[in-house]
Amino acid sequence: MLLTEPFVIRRAELSEAEALAQFAAHLFRDTYYKDTTAPDIDAHIERNFSVGHQAAEISDPSAAVFLATFDDRIIGYAHVIFDSVDHRSAFLNRIYVHAGWRGRGLATELLETVLSEARQRGETRLELTVFEQNARAIAFYKRAGFAVTGNTAFTVGQDVQTDLVMAIDLVEGLDT
Repeated sequence: MLLTEPFVIRRAELSEAEALAQFAAHLFRDTYYKDTTAPDIDAHIERNFSVGHQAAEISDPSAAVFLATFDDRIIGYAHVIFDSVDHRSAFLNRIYVHAGWRGRGLATELLETVLSEARQRGETRLELTVFEQNARAIAFYKRAGFAVTGNTAFTVGQDVQTDLVMAIDLVEGLDT
């Protein structure tokens, strides 16, 4: 189903760090509570979704945080980092979409915004990691043209999990 309600995708503002922290923490807990213990989720949220952490991500000139809003409420967001080691690959750190908006094209719109920004900045590749048990997200990224290029450890609290590494080339003719 495609979106029919009006929504806006725009850059996050520093004044929205608290609302973003609450949104991200809620979605992380909602998504991973079946796979991870509550203490591990709490530790991950404290480390990665505090107001200060979100403010730092929003303020970082080598990154971008895009919010999707509906009626001035956050319904999704994306965080992408452009300051890679090789200076040509961007890293999609997160795309989170509220459960009520999933399957309606919002994640696709957020991803298109990220891809456009990465191309404008001269990036030639976009990489991401995704929990190996998140079949819905993996299928979404594959439909968007991403390919699995490896795996990596991802720690949530004390729980070490396996994430798939996925990538898409942003310039035709390059190999992933």
